Amino acid sequence: MTTYYAAVEGDSLDSAEGGHIYATKKTIGAIADENGRSRNMVFIGDEGYCAKCNSSGVITYGAGVSERKRMVDLVNGGRLQAVGGDIVLCKCATPPRIVAVYGRKFMISDGGDVTPSGIAGNAMGATSPVPQKPEKPCHVRWFFVWDAATGEPLRNRNYFADVAGKKHAGKTDAGGYVKIETDGEQPLDVHVVFASPKRALKPCTEA
Repeated sequence: MTTYYAAVEGDSLDSAEGGHIYATKKTIGAIADENGRSRNMVFIGDEGYCAKCNSSGVITYGAGVSERKRMVDLVNGGRLQAVGGDIVLCKCATPPRIVAVYGRKFMISDGGDVTPSGIAGNAMGATSPVPQKPEKPCHVRWFFVWDAATGEPLRNRNYFADVAGKKHAGKTDAGGYVKIETDGEQPLDVHVVFASPKRALKPCTEA
C-alpha cells in the first residue's frame, strides 16, 4: 500500500537544493507542519522553482495516486490537489518531482480513503472526493501538447477530438495536457488549434 502526502508551499524538488513549490492562486486551505506553522496547500497548475536549471514551471501530474483521491479546488475551477511525486515542468530534460515534507498530516493511501487530519484555514471551497464505482468502465488517456520548436507546453489551447466517430471539444490544461475519458479503450484523434508562430518556418522536403 502506497501513501502519498499533500504538497504545500515550501516543499522541495528532487533536482537540486533550493528548489521549491508555491501557490499561484488564492489558497483554499492550509496544513500545519510538524512545527505548527501553517502552510498553503498547492494544486495542479500552481508552480515550482527548480534550482538546477534556474527556471520555474507549472506543477502537473506525476504521482501514481488516483485522481479520485485528490482534493478538489472548487474556488479556482476544479483544480486537483498536488501531492509528493508530482512533477514541475521546468527547463530540465527530466522534470523534477515534488518531495512532500511539510504536509504529512494529510495522507492519501492508494488503498483507502483520504485522512485529512491537521487541515487549517478556509477550506470551504474544497471537497475530498469519495471513490465511487462507475456505472461503466472508464478508460482515461492523457496527451501532452507542446511546441516542437520551443519545447514549451501549449497551455489553454482549444482542441477537438474524434472518439470512435463522436466529436469532443475542450482546452488543454495549465500544463499543456489533454484528458480524454471513454467507455473502455477506443480509437481517437486529437487536433489542437493554435496560431501560426511569428518566426521563419522550415519547409519539409522529401528525400
